[in-house]
This record gives sequence, structure tokens and C-alpha cells, in this order.
Amino acid sequence: MSQPHILVKDEGRVRIITIDRPDRRNALTPVTVAEMESALREAADGSDIGAVVLTGSGGHFSAGGDVDHILDAAGGDDDAGLLTMMRAFHRVVVEIWESRLPVVAAVSGIAYGGGINLALVCDLVVMSADARICEVFVKRGIVPDVAGAYLLPRIVGMHRARELMMLAPEIGAERALELGIANVVEPDADAALATAVAKAHELAAMPDYTVALTKKLVNRSLDADLRGSLELEAVTQAAALRSKAAVEGFEAFRQSRGKGHR
Repeated sequence: MSQPHILVKDEGRVRIITIDRPDRRNALTPVTVAEMESALREAADGSDIGAVVLTGSGGHFSAGGDVDHILDAAGGDDDAGLLTMMRAFHRVVVEIWESRLPVVAAVSGIAYGGGINLALVCDLVVMSADARICEVFVKRGIVPDVAGAYLLPRIVGMHRARELMMLAPEIGAERALELGIANVVEPDADAALATAVAKAHELAAMPDYTVALTKKLVNRSLDADLRGSLELEAVTQAAALRSKAAVEGFEAFRQSRGKGHR
């Protein structure tokens, strides 16, 4: 019986998903991403989990797509195997992007190709000081995948994205922080994971509904014009203001203001 490609651990209201293929530097296969997708969906479908942490075992986040699986898929008579593989990767991208749950990536060691792009899909990225990232695709004779060409220009700007994707330099965690790819850099992998888990607990302590709506607003803003974004804002805010959390929050504020606080 084959071993699972991920480990799942629930810590209170936080689910920690660990890519667990250390002998392959956590390289991604269709099985890996399908297991991730399932663990994410299961968490989002229930009410016990309020946030997710995505990380890798053995000191690395992920080396990207598994070369053996890529070559196997490319060895067919047509594109069917490759398209099936790519669509498996796309499903986990969409699952993270559209999930009601915030997802925090804890990145250490190698995060190359599809590995770093998987982290970019997440809502927050915490890196260890030893993290090394690279949009390595052009050096392998392929184009960026796992939503990299969609996300990276929106994070670092068009010219920086072209530089990172067309020249494919390896950059460290501090440079990633300067570019806005990372939110926080910690001294080592353990500290990065601890910070990611702490941030996930902070997120899980927020009202679930408003966190989900805020994530939706921010993600949709990337493609909407101002008027479209304002309309979505109006609809989601109206829904949020009718929630129990909003009513209780405003009532608590009103009572504290009556005691002389602003």
C-alpha cells in the first residue's frame, strides 16, 4: 500500500497540512495535490477549523513538480496525460484561492517552480531565513505553472515578475520579503512554522464569516474594475453586517463608547 503524500494534524481550530515526501524534497505529483485538495476541502466543509497552515517536511517546502511524473506524463502519444496532470494542480490552486479558510504557508529550504507558486496562492507567507525560491521553469524549457504567471505580477509588479520568471534567479528569504512575496522571515524552519501556526490561530479567532468575505473581496479585486469591486463590497458588507459577529461587535463597541472610550 502506498504511503500518503501529506500529513494532516489539527491543532485546535488550525489544520496543519505537511507535504511529506522528504526524499524527493516534497516534489509534487497529482496524488500529492489531490490529497492536499481533499484535506483543504474537508476542513472548509466543517465548522471546527478556522484556518490552515501549509508546510513541508524535512527542511524544505517543495522542489516543485516531480520530474519522474512529469516525464511519464510527457511520454504519451498526445497531450492527454499532461493536461490531466496540470488540471490536478489547478484544482488545488482553486481550492486554496476560493476556500472560505485563510491559508498560511510556512516556507523553508527549497521552494522552486510549482512549489513557490503554491505558496503564492496562500493568503500569508512566512519564510525561514534559509528559504531559497526560484521560478525555475524557463531553465527547464517550460513555462510557469501553478498560477505563477497570474499571481507573481500582481504581487511584485510586471517588470519584477518578468525578471524572476524569464531570468529565473534564485533569491533568498530577505529579498522575498523586500519584494512582498513573504510577509515575515524567521531565523529557522521551526520558528517559521511556529509563527505561521500562531498567525493561523489569530485568523481562526476572528469571525469566520468576515474573514471569508474579506478574502473573497481581496481576491476578486485583482480582476474587477473599481465599480465592480465597489458593488461586490456593498453586497458582501451588507451580508456581513447582518451576521451575529457584526451585531455583537458593534454592540460591544457602543457599550464601551458609552463608558468614555472611543
